Amino acid sequence: MIVKPSVSFLTTDSDALLITDTGGIITALTGNTNYPTPAPTLAVIQTALDAFVAAVADAANGGVTQTSIKNDKRAALVGLLRQLASYIHVACKDDLTILLSSGFPIQKPQRQPIGVLPAPTGLVVSLGSRTGELNASATPVPGAAIYNWRVTTAAQPSVVVQSAQTTAASNVFDGLTPGVVYNIQANVVGSAGPSDWSDPAPQMAV
Repeated sequence: MIVKPSVSFLTTDSDALLITDTGGIITALTGNTNYPTPAPTLAVIQTALDAFVAAVADAANGGVTQTSIKNDKRAALVGLLRQLASYIHVACKDDLTILLSSGFPIQKPQRQPIGVLPAPTGLVVSLGSRTGELNASATPVPGAAIYNWRVTTAAQPSVVVQSAQTTAASNVFDGLTPGVVYNIQANVVGSAGPSDWSDPAPQMAV
C-alpha cells in the first residue's frame, strides 16, 4: 500500500488554520526519530512561519500593500511545506504509523498495483437444476476483472467442449451430455494479464 502526506490543506486552509497546522507539524517533528534530518530544517520552517504570522497581523489593519506582503509570506511558507512533505513521503517508507507521527494529514492510502494473479482455488462443481446442467464456482480472487472458464471431458482432457467468460467467480454450463464426466477449470485476468488455470474439478452431468 502506498501512503503519502496530503498537501491539499496548504491551499484550503485559512491563514489562521495554516498557522495552527504548521505549528502542529513543527511540534510533531521536533525530536521525532523517524525524521532525523527534516528538509527544509525545522528552523527554516519556523522562521517562515514567524514571518507569516507577523504579516497576517500587519494585514489585519493594513491596506493592499500589507495584504500583498502577507500573501507573499504565505506562498513562501507553503513552498517550504511542500518540500517538507516530499521529505516526509520518502522518510516514512510507506509506513502509515510513521507518516501519522509527522503531523501531516494523509492522502487516502493507495494499494500497490497487483501483479500476476494466482490461479483460482476452491473450485466446486455441482449439478444444476436441469438435465445436462452444471454449476461451477470458485473462491473470488482479489484484483480479478474477468474469470475465464473451460470445460473438457475426462475422456478427452485436451479438447475444450465449452468456454465462458464472466465477471463473477461462478458460471452455469448447460447442454452437456448426461452420463459424461466433465472437468471444469478457471483462470482470472488482472492488470498484469491472465493467471494459470486452476486444477480441474470433475463432475458427471445427469
